[in-house]
Amino acid sequence: MTKTKCILFDIGGVLVDWHMSWITSEVSKRFGIKEDLIISAFDKHLSKLDSGKINESDFWNNVAVDTQSDLLKNNKESLWDTYFRKNAIPNPDVKKLSMNLKQNGFTIGIISNIEKVTHTVVDDWDMLSHFEHKFMSYQIGFSKPDPRIYEHVIQKLPYSADELLFIDDKSSNVESAKNCGMSSIHFTDLDNLQSSLEGFEVTI
Repeated sequence: MTKTKCILFDIGGVLVDWHMSWITSEVSKRFGIKEDLIISAFDKHLSKLDSGKINESDFWNNVAVDTQSDLLKNNKESLWDTYFRKNAIPNPDVKKLSMNLKQNGFTIGIISNIEKVTHTVVDDWDMLSHFEHKFMSYQIGFSKPDPRIYEHVIQKLPYSADELLFIDDKSSNVESAKNCGMSSIHFTDLDNLQSSLEGFEVTI
């Protein structure tokens, strides 16, 4: 087994407890739109927001057009800021684990599907300052599970792909990283993460 040198974390679902259903539910109730229509619009447009191809205003305008909601179309508020701040919960245990890994000599970093607004919120919570490398989808132009985001990471880091270990809560992202040559862990909870890291001979 190649020795792991760099460990990369996802944000939403790993460092921060967050489920997309929390914002689709809130928007559904507030604007009187059926949630399944919002989810369908998210599936269509979210990757464009995450990869920086559109901004938040354009994203909600696209969702409004798809759901035929004039109320949402006329909204000027940052709904990502409002509902991410309201519902997302920083995970101090995972943050502490990542800090321990750094103290034990591992390079640590981030690979996240995120847009500018929620990146600012997570920064406000001081969840990211100790990470040495931060790969944010909206800054790179690709979002997981597109293999190009992992190829970008591998190119930018001073390690070979098999020296990288990626942690994500979505199996599709984990599998895509593996296909690019990176070791990966499917995150479910802290206990599972700790035991999985031990399986890679990573000292916590």
